[in-house]
Amino acid sequence: MKFTGALACILSAAAADNFSGGADDLGFKMHYHAPTAAGTYPVVLFVSGFSGDAPASAYSNFVKQVTDHGYIVVAMDHLKIPNYPGQGQAFHDVMEWTAAGHLQEALADAGISAVADLERVAVMGQSAGNHVVGQGLTDGCSVAKAMVMIDPVDGFDPFGIIKKQNLITPGEKLKFTIPSLLLDNELDPLGKNALFPPCAPAKLGAPRWFDATAGPVWNVNASSYGHVDCLDDLFIAAGKLICPSDKTTDKKAYRSHLADTVALFLDAVLNGHTDKLSLLEDATKFNIAVTLRSDLKGQSHADVKPGCSNTAVIV
Repeated sequence: MKFTGALACILSAAAADNFSGGADDLGFKMHYHAPTAAGTYPVVLFVSGFSGDAPASAYSNFVKQVTDHGYIVVAMDHLKIPNYPGQGQAFHDVMEWTAAGHLQEALADAGISAVADLERVAVMGQSAGNHVVGQGLTDGCSVAKAMVMIDPVDGFDPFGIIKKQNLITPGEKLKFTIPSLLLDNELDPLGKNALFPPCAPAKLGAPRWFDATAGPVWNVNASSYGHVDCLDDLFIAAGKLICPSDKTTDKKAYRSHLADTVALFLDAVLNGHTDKLSLLEDATKFNIAVTLRSDLKGQSHADVKPGCSNTAVIV
């Protein structure tokens, strides 16, 4: 079983509604967040850390800020032993459930007036939640048009001993192609102490995912932060018992960084503002210290389109 932290956090200002329920038979508890103003909004389907075992409530500040940027966020969690093939299929079922109109029914049942735009759906995970999302996309792209990976981790155990459920084979590309943003940090691959392995070991973490990504990908690495710093402050206090976190860093600034960056990427891809992608390649445009890299797979910014294919482009 993997020792992971939880998720990531995001920025802005505007009230949002938060309701839970629905689709539990699909393998997740669903937590619905939407702008209060009536309108049609893009959707983010988000799986929490530890394959969904981290409580979605630990990401409340992050999720609220994503919602405030003008997104319907469906945060998913559950209490189950990690099983990535099974839980990946469950996530794919959630995407199909969304495509069939049931998300809109659930929003209406919860008294949420916002309308889900199914032509603008992003998928997102934190830590091992990305393993679930990635397996779901391997099973089929469904409604996904863009992917956000926060501190992604592959594998079943932190030592990489059990390989049967691995999503990624080093040296090979993933079996789906989708525009992707990868957000990680310098403390991810460091262990807390000799008793605990890193929460995102380098051989299972962000470098492995960047190399395996088949579509255009932008990687933003936060220089001074750690695996659990995206969580609400109360949960950081617990998470840093096993994941390194620098007590001197400004966690609110980090969550704002994550929020701004996710919103920038999704606006560029889902709304066609591809000129903004150049901002993901300029470290001076960020409010905290970062290191950047990208691999557009031979495309120009203008070539980047929302969408997902299960035929990987091998470059």
